[in-house]
Amino acid sequence: MSKGSLKGNLLAAVAVVAIAAPLPAGAAGYLLKEQSASGQGTSFAGATANGMGDATGLFFNPAALGTIEGNQAVGVLSGVFPTSKTSNARGTRATRLGGSTIQGTSDPGDIGMDAVIPSGYLAYTVSPDVKLGLAITAPWGLSTDYPESWTGRYHGIHSSLLTINISPTVSYRLMPDLTIAGGLQFQYAKARLSQAVDFGSILAATGVPIAPGSRDGVGEVKGDDWGVGFTAGMLYEPAKGTRFGVSYRSSVFHELDGDSKFEGVPATPALQASFAGSPVRAKVATPDIISFGAYHELTSSFAVMADAQWTNWSRFKELRIRYRNPLRTDTVTDENWDDSWFFALGAAYKWNEKLTLRFGVAYDQTPVSDQYRTPRIPDEDRYWVSIGAGYQVTDNIRTDIGYSHIFANKAKIDLRDNLTGSDAFRGNLSADYKAHVDVIALQTRITF
Repeated sequence: MSKGSLKGNLLAAVAVVAIAAPLPAGAAGYLLKEQSASGQGTSFAGATANGMGDATGLFFNPAALGTIEGNQAVGVLSGVFPTSKTSNARGTRATRLGGSTIQGTSDPGDIGMDAVIPSGYLAYTVSPDVKLGLAITAPWGLSTDYPESWTGRYHGIHSSLLTINISPTVSYRLMPDLTIAGGLQFQYAKARLSQAVDFGSILAATGVPIAPGSRDGVGEVKGDDWGVGFTAGMLYEPAKGTRFGVSYRSSVFHELDGDSKFEGVPATPALQASFAGSPVRAKVATPDIISFGAYHELTSSFAVMADAQWTNWSRFKELRIRYRNPLRTDTVTDENWDDSWFFALGAAYKWNEKLTLRFGVAYDQTPVSDQYRTPRIPDEDRYWVSIGAGYQVTDNIRTDIGYSHIFANKAKIDLRDNLTGSDAFRGNLSADYKAHVDVIALQTRITF
């Protein structure tokens, strides 16, 4: 196989699988850190300083190119297996509607969805000082799914977000110990949301003699968009085997355009007109990220590393869907997320010339406060424990495997409906969540 066909087939495979795959959030919020098997083994400690030593470091810092000799093609497949069990769900209608119990399943079980996240990387050396890179990744995503009969169905049934990020990068060695780099992000985003609509309560509130909860319908919106952002980074190597990195990933602004549809709308002229399907638009801004990393070889066989990452989640104030239909008011969910931190520590031991073993732990702070936690993303603080290994199969081929078990704190939802806020006609809802995530990643690196 020629070099050109190898690179082409790698990138084509990544793009096809990424478009097809539903994406669960493996890290806090809806961030997907699972873009490197060699990084997975250390809980991504040292990733910003490219402690992995391969082209997957491009996802975390474009200046990772400065550590790569020659040319590389890397393909990664990360299997993410979340378990998020919902229990003790209890819903009641607003007091002004009588406060009746919302009937439905109180223990809908596991709402997480398994997925495979692909990513692909190319690194090309133009000269000892100038290098080019290309990363195709899926940096943001989530997928939760409830049965349509669950108690909290008016707050959410299905939620999914998929992104594909194409990032060309260039690095320049400014001084023997300093590399700077930058790149663009061409990002595709696609989302789908659905929830039940309590038409019985809506009619009862207008004086129609009908029982709340007696006429349920379902609403769904979906849309997609392309957006553009950038990355920038720096890598400083004061001594051989010691590196410090800092990187910035910009926000990408999306205006998702799509359509809405409603089923089960009562044959009332006002409701038929208000809940008629129409084009929709939703503004979404992914958060910007600042990362810091360090990598140090204590001996020729043993290295330690660390990472810290700040994510500007406070951009996510609300989820607002605007309808082209002038009779349909915006659908709004208050989010009010907080900025959060991720901290990781890890180590790598070179067993021999071919085998490297890795270990890492991390703390992943949730951006979601108790007051604004919703069934769509019932997030809480997470704790990572990871192991991994890399093996040099031939002079040109290396394989890596990484595994993480992610523990999440128990989460609670307590939402109130007074018929005037963003939760109007969705009902009061309380529920408990217990979650964990298993991640296993496989990677092949080819040098040429």
